[in-house]
Amino acid sequence: MVAAPERGYLMNSLIERIYSTGLVEDAEGNSISLFPASIDREMGLALYKLIKENNLNNTLEIGMAYGLSSLFICQAHRDKGEGCHISVDPFQKTTWKSIGLLNIQRSNLDEILTFHEAPSHEVLPQILQRESRFDFIFIDGSHLFDYVLVDFFYADKLLKNGGYVMFDDAWMPSIRRVLSFILLNRGYEVALGWGRGRVKRLSKVKKIIRGTPFKFRGRYCILRKISDDDREWEYHEDF
Repeated sequence: MVAAPERGYLMNSLIERIYSTGLVEDAEGNSISLFPASIDREMGLALYKLIKENNLNNTLEIGMAYGLSSLFICQAHRDKGEGCHISVDPFQKTTWKSIGLLNIQRSNLDEILTFHEAPSHEVLPQILQRESRFDFIFIDGSHLFDYVLVDFFYADKLLKNGGYVMFDDAWMPSIRRVLSFILLNRGYEVALGWGRGRVKRLSKVKKIIRGTPFKFRGRYCILRKISDDDREWEYHEDF
């Protein structure tokens, strides 16, 4: 089970400044509100602790935006002395004005990061062809149901047994539906749900969601992969 995050965790100075002001800066020095496009500090701490305390070395995220999740993950790699991170975001230079990449550079973490500016459904199959495998994958791109499900489909193939997959905005119906599918049809267990939700083990989750939409109300949800896909070709559990 993953421990809940605590306040007071040591972070780099840029992370602390961003959260104290609630602002990020573009290349010209213009200030832009951090929210609602970015993760909050508690969620960032959960990312940091998960990566650092479980020694997760190969990590990947779908959706970079202003780069806060990337900062927490790359800082965790830096602090534990090893690890590499991949970020995928087709809108980094347009919608997000390259601020995510700038924040990584400002924190001197760019050697840890590999960036792909293309849709995840194009990048993930390419990474899979290279036979890369990951300890942790953060899914926070398009929140449309079919896009999230496709992201999970490839994330599962890229994820090692015992690895973790994290979903942002677990309160959204589209994300809850994907979580319902995973927990009823695939070999995953709930590792942590933070915020308004409660942590529940797989057996309890199944009792709650069988035949109904997943009712988890947390800000995010972390699942741990416990087995590869061994379903028979006709297997299906309603979700």
